[in-house]
Amino acid sequence: MTASAHPFELSGGHPALDFVNTLDERPFPTPVENLADYSDLVRFAEVTGLLAPGQARALRKLAAADHAPLARRARQLREHLYGLLTALRQRKTVPPRTLQAITATINEARAARVLAVSSGKSVAGYHWRPPLAAEVPLHACALAIEDLLTGADRRRIRKCGAGDCEVFFLDRSKGRRRHWCSMNNCGNREKQRRWRAR
Repeated sequence: MTASAHPFELSGGHPALDFVNTLDERPFPTPVENLADYSDLVRFAEVTGLLAPGQARALRKLAAADHAPLARRARQLREHLYGLLTALRQRKTVPPRTLQAITATINEARAARVLAVSSGKSVAGYHWRPPLAAEVPLHACALAIEDLLTGADRRRIRKCGAGDCEVFFLDRSKGRRRHWCSMNNCGNREKQRRWRAR
């Protein structure tokens, strides 16, 4: 599979939002699951930059083992994030169970890293312990969620303006006027609908 040949919707502007968007066509009766197995989870973490390509290649070799529970946990984490984002968008209280589940997964991910002397610009950096643990892609997604929830401007997290699209994105436009996950897809389709309605 080439770098461009993947099924993921990457218009979120943040890996955690791309993660929540891995369930495609969410409002329809039969949504498309893009995190069906462990290989999908590793591929997602690779194409979003959460894992280095070499590490992803090594982890893909683990896919022969039964890592279905990790893919299932990733899907559960994704749905907790979706529930949180939906509650915030609708100005509803986030269910405590949702926050507890996200917090527990983030804490587990933090515990899987160790501070080590780095050869880069900083004195030290975090590394996975061990680097090829099967849980690393899940941990990477959890830390991306933490970064989104604690570091992003909540007012810039938006849902696509199309009524039949549940894609979330980070609006980085100057005037905060972005309405669509993609102008080529939902934007044009909505414009055509409005034109026909006239």
